[in-house]
Amino acid sequence: MAAEPKPIHVTPDIHVVDLLPKADKAPLVLEQNGVRYRLSRADEVAADEEDAEKIQATLDAIGSWSDLDADALIEQVYRWRAEGSRPTDRPSWPT
Repeated sequence: MAAEPKPIHVTPDIHVVDLLPKADKAPLVLEQNGVRYRLSRADEVAADEEDAEKIQATLDAIGSWSDLDADALIEQVYRWRAEGSRPTDRPSWPT
């Protein structure tokens, strides 16, 4: 198992831009007031295929209900609630 890199203590005179070349080679651990941060290249993190499919499905769904008549749908929902879907011979609460 690789040892965790020695933390770099962040002070006001340290500039992140100066640390970027080191972060290209390996992730860095920055520490300030006892809190640790990890600095690494972003290209190490890539969305997997499943995430891309979820994003595409979301984009495909956007606007898919735009052609519905909202008032008619609301009326139907209220009608369905009034009619009910529970069988009359079913008890209201299991015993």
